[in-house]
Amino acid sequence: MRDGSMGARGLRLGNSNETVKAHVRAPEPARKPWRRVANVGLLVGGYGIGQGAIFAVQTWLFAQGKFDLLSAFGTHFSFLMLGIFVIDAGSTTTLARQVARLPAEGSRTAIWRLFWDTAVVRLSTAVVVAAGALVTALLPISDPLSRTYLLASVPGLLIWSANAVGILDGLKLSGLSGLTGAIAFATSALALALMADASPETAGFVLGAAFSLGYAVTVLAQWIVLIRLGRGPRWSRPRREGVVRAAKDGFALLLQFIPGQLILRAQLLLSAAFLGTEATALFIYAKQIVVAMTMLVGFVTRVDFPALVERAAACEHLGLSAILRSQVTSIVSAMTLALGTLLACVVALTVPRYGFSNAAYLLAAYSPSIVTISALLIMIQGMAAMADYAASAKIVAVSTLVGIAVSYAMIGPCGIYAFVIGEMSFHLLGSALMYLHLRRRAFAAAAKPVHHSA
Repeated sequence: MRDGSMGARGLRLGNSNETVKAHVRAPEPARKPWRRVANVGLLVGGYGIGQGAIFAVQTWLFAQGKFDLLSAFGTHFSFLMLGIFVIDAGSTTTLARQVARLPAEGSRTAIWRLFWDTAVVRLSTAVVVAAGALVTALLPISDPLSRTYLLASVPGLLIWSANAVGILDGLKLSGLSGLTGAIAFATSALALALMADASPETAGFVLGAAFSLGYAVTVLAQWIVLIRLGRGPRWSRPRREGVVRAAKDGFALLLQFIPGQLILRAQLLLSAAFLGTEATALFIYAKQIVVAMTMLVGFVTRVDFPALVERAAACEHLGLSAILRSQVTSIVSAMTLALGTLLACVVALTVPRYGFSNAAYLLAAYSPSIVTISALLIMIQGMAAMADYAASAKIVAVSTLVGIAVSYAMIGPCGIYAFVIGEMSFHLLGSALMYLHLRRRAFAAAAKPVHHSA
């Protein structure tokens, strides 16, 4: 659910010590509004096709009482998506930020130079993640579904290292990257529907193969889009300083988001260990809806990210008020979706069929978290636009550890609702610490003497 101060630091290209700041595109007050609407529309449409397909199949499995398959798929797919996230190495944001800062004309060579530098980092990470999947699959304790699922998923993990999401987002074409990103979800959803009554070995292999096929088609589609737009690939030998920069920025950004990704996986493991298969399936189902709502808000912030980068490049510091003003649509969207989710739960409780009432109660408890996680992500994105990766990473790491600890401590007295309490603890603590950090930055920027050049 990935993903980008830079002002004075600038971006170094080649062996030059000059920064790109001089070439930063000025804010575009006359930017065509249809582009932003189209990007949001395509992102939502792609998400509806991909995640919507998975959610529809999961709903069917839930109604059929196939909790074992639902729980196994949800857990494995969640960890594979974590692998995809790690392999991307933060480039959805960092590469998008760098591309957005390039001059509007003549940037094709520079774009692909940045891409190949980043690709080295991603491929290296993919090899490590794929090796971990292989080792896990071959462990004696692995069950048949896990073994075949992981083995068949390894090609998809390696292929993802060649994705072009960061380039498309930096070129203000995030809608197209979102649309292509639906493919892997759709193929996994189709495979899940077909494997409802298959043996564990067969189900695992088909699900893993669908995962790999989906990401192969996704990456191919992204490259075709760039070729059709006249931005096709150009080979540029990766440079040591470029690879080091990509690794430094990418992993710094990953450290902001990985803890937040880990809390869900930790809760999945806690649920499987203490609550059983049916409760885990219920948790996965409810959490899937919350993640979907959060992702819809994320699409708006993602589309606005290049403009936020431009604004950050024009000044030394983006205060909290400036960050929030630039994301008013996201804030309103989060509140609207939270309210809509709560109302949908009320309606679901009036139709007590197929066991959905338990899911409705849990989802109603989760609905406020749509607002709290959106507020935290908006602040994280503002700090990413200023390249304040390290501070953001520390805040998210501390907040995540607290959230996991709270989840574990409350699972005895509160059962599955312990995860709601842990999640909210993570969001609220992270937002409070982020707010304090942004205030300190603002005071430091205000106290800094201004030097005027002749």
